[in-house]
Amino acid sequence: MRSLEGRLQIGLALSLAALVAAFWFLGHHALHRMMESFIVSRLQHDADAVLAALHTDEDGRPEIGWRRLTPVYNQPQSGHYFVLEGTGSGPIYSPSLWDDELEIPALRAGETRLWHMPGPGGQALLVWAGGYEKAGLRFTLAMAEDISPLAARLRNYEWFFAATAVVGLLLMVLIQRLVIHQTFRRLQPVFDDIRRLERGEAFQLREDVPWEIHPLVHKFNGLLHLIQDRLTRSRNAAGNLAHALKTPLSLLLHSLEDPALDGNPRLRASLEQQVQRIRVLMDRELKRARMAGSGGPGQRFDPGAEIPTLLEVLKQMYRSKPLAVEYRVDGAQPMNADREDMLELLGNLLDNAFKWARSRVRCGVTQTGADRIEYTIEDDGPGCDEQMLERIQERGARMDEAVEGHGLGLAIARDVVRLYGGTFTPDRSPELGGFRVRVVLPRI
Repeated sequence: MRSLEGRLQIGLALSLAALVAAFWFLGHHALHRMMESFIVSRLQHDADAVLAALHTDEDGRPEIGWRRLTPVYNQPQSGHYFVLEGTGSGPIYSPSLWDDELEIPALRAGETRLWHMPGPGGQALLVWAGGYEKAGLRFTLAMAEDISPLAARLRNYEWFFAATAVVGLLLMVLIQRLVIHQTFRRLQPVFDDIRRLERGEAFQLREDVPWEIHPLVHKFNGLLHLIQDRLTRSRNAAGNLAHALKTPLSLLLHSLEDPALDGNPRLRASLEQQVQRIRVLMDRELKRARMAGSGGPGQRFDPGAEIPTLLEVLKQMYRSKPLAVEYRVDGAQPMNADREDMLELLGNLLDNAFKWARSRVRCGVTQTGADRIEYTIEDDGPGCDEQMLERIQERGARMDEAVEGHGLGLAIARDVVRLYGGTFTPDRSPELGGFRVRVVLPRI
């Protein structure tokens, strides 16, 4: 998943690069157009001087008063040239062309043209030409200037501008990155609140956030309250249902003691069995209902603090049995889970171990990786044979029907594990020889 901050930085950097490139492109063309306009203006002024120096001799042939021209047109290969074409007596070249010639098109009077062409010695000429009519003569006058020196200086300036633009672009990108990073740092309190929520240290997110994300945080807090309310209502409803069904079941059991059923003991036994089965199933489903919405916001379970207390309670319950209880914790961290669900899970598994153990019960908690916790509970009791273990691990198996004495507690434990996306593995303890259950749950 891409970072919004990264995408924003890349987008703005590309936008700045495109803007700088556009400015460079427009500046390049503007400078060249300005240079050409300046040179054309000078060529037109020189053309006026050539026209002023043009006259005809006694025979009507065109002549130019060379002394009236700028000296640069008399210096060979000076970079300033002109050609007068179409007078009827052959073209007239400026002395600066020396032995070179320039080909120019014939233009009508009043027509002008501008183009680039190579000149003497590899010079780059900008040529301006116009069509004229004077003293009965129709001719074309072309003025040319070598723009190589000016173009070289212009290129140096453009390279300097490009280097400056690149440095400025890098500085702007750096400043932009710092500004965006500082802006996104205002979201850090939200991330911190989410981590605190995962660790069970908070029950909602703070709403003192930028107004752009305030609606999202507000809706999220509303969802957290809704989940907590539903969890509370579900558990209250489960308790009310248990209380409501307790009396009818007691009356039904009392009715089974009616002397009218003495003559049919098989019917009485069958009814008593079904009533007991209804009670077991009711207890199971009510405990499942208590788990609805488990892992509510702001709740966590600390095995290092809770399991020793649970073991002490069980020792008091089974104080008549001489049991040696071993307990070890290997780097287990608090997990984001409902405390009552975890006590229900471990309480059922430990109660099962205490019930069937002969002399030893072992409970271990291990941190497996950064995000998982493994609970191992085993005893030295009779355990389960291979057939029973296979039935316990079958998908959809009803353990309260499959394994006598182990059923309801293991069924509830497996339901809790599935609810939290963990794994439930029953087998035989290789060291103690009795029943062993390994449960792996995600820490967050």
